Amino acid sequence: MSSNHSAPGWSSEERPKYPSARRSAEDKTTYKSAAKGEVAVPEPYLWLETPPSQSEETAAFVKAQAELTSSYLEGCKDRSEFQKRLTDNFSYPRFTAPSRKGNDKKTGSYYYMHNSGLDAQYTMYKASRAQLEEAEKTKVKSPFGEKWFDQNLLSKDGTVALNSMAFSKSGNFLAYAISKSGSDWVTIYFRSTEKVYVEAPSDPDEAAAAGPDRLDDELSNVKFSSITWTHDDKGVFYQRYPDPKKDEEGKTKRGQETDAARDARLYYHRLGTKQSEDVLIIDVVPDIPSALWGASVSEDGKWLIVEMSKDTDPKQRTFVASLDQPLGEKMKWIVLADDFKYSLEYITNVGLDFYFRTNRDAQNYRIVKTTLDPSSAKEVSHVTQLKGEADVIDVIPEDKEAPLNSVNVVNKDKLLVIYAKDVKDELWQFELKTGERVGRLLPDLVGTITQLTGREEDDESFVSTMSFINPGMQTRLTWKEGSGPRDLPTSTLFQSTVVKGIDPDAFISKEVFFKSKDGTKIPMFLTYRKDTKLDGTAPSWLYFYGGFGISMKPQFSPTLMTWIASYGGSLAWVNARGGGEYGDSWHEEGRLLKKRNTFDDAISAAQYLVDEKIAAEGKIIVNGGSNGGLGAMAVGNRAPQGLLGAVVAEVGVHDMLRFWMFTAGKFWTADYGHPGEDPEIFDYNYGYSPLHNVDAKRVYPTVLLLSADHDDRVSPLHTFKMTAELQHHLPNNPNPILARIELNAGHGAGKSTQKRIEEATDKISIVARALDLKMLDVPK
Repeated sequence: MSSNHSAPGWSSEERPKYPSARRSAEDKTTYKSAAKGEVAVPEPYLWLETPPSQSEETAAFVKAQAELTSSYLEGCKDRSEFQKRLTDNFSYPRFTAPSRKGNDKKTGSYYYMHNSGLDAQYTMYKASRAQLEEAEKTKVKSPFGEKWFDQNLLSKDGTVALNSMAFSKSGNFLAYAISKSGSDWVTIYFRSTEKVYVEAPSDPDEAAAAGPDRLDDELSNVKFSSITWTHDDKGVFYQRYPDPKKDEEGKTKRGQETDAARDARLYYHRLGTKQSEDVLIIDVVPDIPSALWGASVSEDGKWLIVEMSKDTDPKQRTFVASLDQPLGEKMKWIVLADDFKYSLEYITNVGLDFYFRTNRDAQNYRIVKTTLDPSSAKEVSHVTQLKGEADVIDVIPEDKEAPLNSVNVVNKDKLLVIYAKDVKDELWQFELKTGERVGRLLPDLVGTITQLTGREEDDESFVSTMSFINPGMQTRLTWKEGSGPRDLPTSTLFQSTVVKGIDPDAFISKEVFFKSKDGTKIPMFLTYRKDTKLDGTAPSWLYFYGGFGISMKPQFSPTLMTWIASYGGSLAWVNARGGGEYGDSWHEEGRLLKKRNTFDDAISAAQYLVDEKIAAEGKIIVNGGSNGGLGAMAVGNRAPQGLLGAVVAEVGVHDMLRFWMFTAGKFWTADYGHPGEDPEIFDYNYGYSPLHNVDAKRVYPTVLLLSADHDDRVSPLHTFKMTAELQHHLPNNPNPILARIELNAGHGAGKSTQKRIEEATDKISIVARALDLKMLDVPK
């Protein structure tokens, strides 16, 4: 079905009128333009930048859009059946890899997460080594050990969840960050690992903090923060923002505000003290108010390593300070990198020899070593005044063919290194001190390593893997006692996951390559039923991201696999430029003044699907989230008319001129540039910004825009304005333009299982109705 024809149930006679949205003719923003000097850009929907919690007009707009989408969903005949299938396919046990905490191999406990399938959130379990090894005999068919921290008790509706956590070195304490409604804002609490949380108190606020057995310490105004313990268990380093602004009633709207994040500071919190007594380690940088601070403590517990970031670019300033001095603003620091030219990701240290993963003169990253000179430490009024950079030598040189994405040190002197070769992970063991390659582990792996646990003091590592058609398995790697640096581990299957409704043998998954508009070879993974006829009649779900150096590796999705199984389509997983699939160079080719390469890659992928008869023209659904939501909508504006059947843009960045003004937007200027300061970037962004490039003369495919009211990463204002703009310019479009706004939810993290199922069901059902897709029996 071509998008030039009306979607079923959306003919001119049946089509409802879109909700009215006030359109201002007066509001404009003037930008400096390299091509035209100055450009006054109309801003008809500035009022939609005010959150619904603070504006009755915005709230009415959101309500009207919800009612329109709900009425369309009532006509989706397969909705209940798809939701049943999807629920069944979500209902499989999921385990994270065990990770041992504590200093003693024999008495240290293992912790892991488990979800029986449809639990709103995961539950953390605690087990002894004996319990783990007993479970290994049965390949872990059910949870082992004791239930220790049940996230499902944090709230009755599943909207409160763990955001992050950190165990102390001894394993005696846990610091845990709690997020509400998916917000980036968290509160950090502490508890003894002797205390369980398996019974909810009657007070909802008490339940959301994990009960009265926690310690009294409570840290607020926190987001984008690591939690790093000193090895004496006495406290943690963390990043904190100023107190929030209050409204006329003295209340704050945490999670629903649109203010830009700024003025973060690095603090040290001592257990047993109030947050107001926390020690300031590094203050705000006046000329870079958006700076972020990341802290880690060296493996020997003697050094504090601090990274300063100004945006999302993997290039930081790096400083080191001895912990054998009073903590505070008068600490003496050693500078390792004084400018934002590259990153130094701490791996470990042997005495004063420090090992880092770095992209310094290595777009695919390498491992280097530098020797600290304690005598070079200086006290300054602010660490950013320090100048200089570390001398480094190669330990593992850059591999020109495969990015080095991850490094773990285990069993004293062994480096476990994950490379990505054509977007498929490989695990290798190297010798720490010499950097010599010892051997490949898990040589039969075709897919993605999602988790790799193990510490220097451990004699084992657990490796979690998955692929598009395999939901996951865990392998236990064990080194014999007294093994040398070149000894390889034994490998045993620890746990394997099966989804009853999805038989891997009924599907094909493979990697192909196609040429983009400029001739660049782009990788893409295709997954489809074995009985699907590749004759140019099937639908295809095209997913891509292409941004911030993030690699989109093969991963299992119950939603997309259920869609493939139910509608006989293919999943086209496009590794567009802007990601990190081929290192920093791949990222560079899809950002700033090359951002349109990302969209060209996706459009070329869609054309490839048609040319190779994998999909029918007009039956391709282009989908992405966040940066990928920007991409999906940009492709919707730019793709040849009739090529696409639907655009599904989730939590997208659609206003590419004002994005930097809101929440975390300033951090994204590394990828998108700053249109408010750079005239050339303004011209470029204005030419592709989805909000500013709606073509009223074209027939658009079905468009579904998704966001959430508590998304404080990509504010829902982008979706509000994009929806209003599309509906204004295309009131008679033969295909629907709809918005789905989730309540009490954020950018995606921490979303309950039920909310995920409901959202996915609505998304798939709207597409299936719009493209008139026929539901099939599940393949066997």
